[in-house]
Amino acid sequence: MEKVLPFKFYKCIFLLGIIAFSSLSSIASSYVEYSPNLKEGMAHLAALRLKQAELIFAKEANKHEQNIAVSYLNHYLSFFQIMIQQDKGMLSAFEKVNELTLKKIETLPASSPYRLFYKGSVHLQSAIVKSLFNEYLGAAWDFKIAFQEVNLNEKNFPDFISHKKELGTLKALLGSFPPQYNWILQAVGLEGDFNLGLKILKKYIDQSQHEPLIEQQQASLIYALIQLNFGKNRQAALQFYLPYAKDYQTNLMQCYVLTYIAAKSGQNNLALKTLKAKPIGSNYVQIVYLDYIMGDLLLHQLDQNAAIWFKRYITFTKTKNANKDAYQKLSWLAWMDNDSAKFFVYHDLMQKNTKDAGSELKLINHDLGKGVFPSKQLLEVRLLFDGGYYEKALQKMNNVSISALPSKFQQIEYHYRLGRIFQELGKNAEAIQSYKACLTLGKDAKTYLIPNACLQLGLIYENLNYYELAKAYYEQVLNYEQVDYESSLHQKAKTHIWRLKQVKN
Repeated sequence: MEKVLPFKFYKCIFLLGIIAFSSLSSIASSYVEYSPNLKEGMAHLAALRLKQAELIFAKEANKHEQNIAVSYLNHYLSFFQIMIQQDKGMLSAFEKVNELTLKKIETLPASSPYRLFYKGSVHLQSAIVKSLFNEYLGAAWDFKIAFQEVNLNEKNFPDFISHKKELGTLKALLGSFPPQYNWILQAVGLEGDFNLGLKILKKYIDQSQHEPLIEQQQASLIYALIQLNFGKNRQAALQFYLPYAKDYQTNLMQCYVLTYIAAKSGQNNLALKTLKAKPIGSNYVQIVYLDYIMGDLLLHQLDQNAAIWFKRYITFTKTKNANKDAYQKLSWLAWMDNDSAKFFVYHDLMQKNTKDAGSELKLINHDLGKGVFPSKQLLEVRLLFDGGYYEKALQKMNNVSISALPSKFQQIEYHYRLGRIFQELGKNAEAIQSYKACLTLGKDAKTYLIPNACLQLGLIYENLNYYELAKAYYEQVLNYEQVDYESSLHQKAKTHIWRLKQVKN
């Protein structure tokens, strides 16, 4: 007689089958596809037409809930929004989007190279946002998770191109982490490599023709910005990015980045031309910081109309700690306009907006009013130089008498400004002489001008192939602490020292 299995056995098998099928169904139903609609949404996202991108992504999320590419692009949207607004009040909402996106990504099968890539990218974006708000410990943990995810994906899928953008970016960013927070990196077991990161990122860019548009755009702008801030030659950053900004009149992201890089590269006229041609309309996100940049560009031309733009920026920005710079520049405009009353008003507002505001001004002779008047002539020289108007700056400098400058700080600044102008004009011998005079006079002064003079001397000697001299001046930069821009100066010096070691090897 045939033995009949008990009903409980069949019930158990049936339940196991349902569970297995449900699991397989769940895994199989999650996928990654950049559909035509998503590509259209991505084009809007890349151009910072965020409202249109949001509408498309919302429709796609309703129709194709299991397409994880939709969730990932939605996270990019949130990332752009908070980075543009720089409003810490948006952080909680961003973190919720972050959490939900990671949960959706987890539903992708382990066999998909997008699973770890997406997770790494989301954690990287989170780390960048936290760094923006100076939450360095939280940022370091996100960097660590992103690094682990991306490295594991590199191990599992070495031929997968997409995650190499994150891999290069992570190595480069970790290699440029502010020195005073290195203990955090050590605590979470992280170590960056700035130059290796750049190489990986550049290789990704060269191979990214078939990558999603948003990834291509992010790679090019990240590479350019890293080059701008830590590279040997700012013009190299501008020349690199120009081919990627051909649509700046219809793409606000390209317009923003090109304006910023051109301004920082001393190409004031190009920056003004680009910004004045920016795409406008309700479809584009409003970037308040562009008002500040417009003020800066006009200020470099000594144009009093710059004040309008700084005031607009102060009125609408939610990044209140950045008001210091706008108030400082309003004070300069007032002083150049011979309005000492407004100068003091704006200078006091600058001090209220930061604990260490105007530290360079504290060294100025206190016999003049409240003791904070800069030299009007040197100020105009500085502004013209920052705009790339080197010949005009030199003409003004020729009218300055160092013996007539009333404070030691201004005399130090005189030699420094002259050195910067000569350096940019390619007059190395004159630049070296001016910088050395700056160092001699400012031996015991607490100002960023001294370590920056060392940095510039290092660059000149490196370009002349005097590598030992260059290294000595780069190392000297690291001896100066508690000065303005200390982190940036130290990081640049360390990067240049590393590069010299590669030349020797």
